[in-house]
Amino acid sequence: MVVSGRRTSMRLEAAFWDGLAEIARREEVTVSALCTRLSDELDALSAGSLSSAVRVYVMEYFRAATPKPEVARCEIAIAAE
Repeated sequence: MVVSGRRTSMRLEAAFWDGLAEIARREEVTVSALCTRLSDELDALSAGSLSSAVRVYVMEYFRAATPKPEVARCEIAIAAE
């Protein structure tokens, strides 16, 4: 992979590679371009390495895209003695 104009490699689990590829497809960029963007934002993502930044980014991307369930309110009846 080429990141910031330099050839590099990173070790990720298959699920993160799949997620990264899906995000790149949705954002209409290459995986390399997406990784370059993440590399430029390493400090902002509080990640020490590019592979850590990718893991955090993929998780947060899909977490943000997941609809939040409505919290059901349940009133509790308390019997008076």
